[in-house]
Amino acid sequence: MPEAGANIEHVIHTSSGRLVLRRPVPSDADELFRMYSDTRLIECDPMLAHPSITHTQAVLQRRIAEWQQYGHGLWVLLEGDAAGEVVGMGGCQLQADIAWNLSFSLRPQSWGRGYAQEVASAGMGLAQSTRPELPITAVVAERNERSQRAIERVGLHKEWQGPDNYDPDPAAMMLLYADRVLSHDQTSALTR
Repeated sequence: MPEAGANIEHVIHTSSGRLVLRRPVPSDADELFRMYSDTRLIECDPMLAHPSITHTQAVLQRRIAEWQQYGHGLWVLLEGDAAGEVVGMGGCQLQADIAWNLSFSLRPQSWGRGYAQEVASAGMGLAQSTRPELPITAVVAERNERSQRAIERVGLHKEWQGPDNYDPDPAAMMLLYADRVLSHDQTSALTR
């Protein structure tokens, strides 16, 4: 539930009405820490791991700052209504001011319900109405097949594959998806 006095003007429902998407607030930290420290989520993409509540609070502050600076960013996903259970975080955010980055993380208990497609569609719709000239992209760990399928279902196609420089596993690979062909410079900037 949003904090008292929190700016919730960006609360929307997904097209099915099953999810409420709202701006993150500091009181989301505990629920998000539980999600991002769940080993089932981390095994698909170790870079999602939040090793401490302090880490989650820092990430959450960056997400809140994005909303304050740009007027959009990643939403906290609630099941049912504004008082519903937190099921994840996702949407589109600006990436290096050259593309939208689509991302979503869901609690493992919420996998397989189509929530990823719902938040992806809402995020892509907002991105396209805000800055349609920018491509919509998604970066995903090669081992995260669940996310790859969800990204492909919303119409993004694989543009690039290469080493995942953020993963401690030297053999880890990452994939870059996009809604259009990307230039070499765009691909380089988005995969550094």
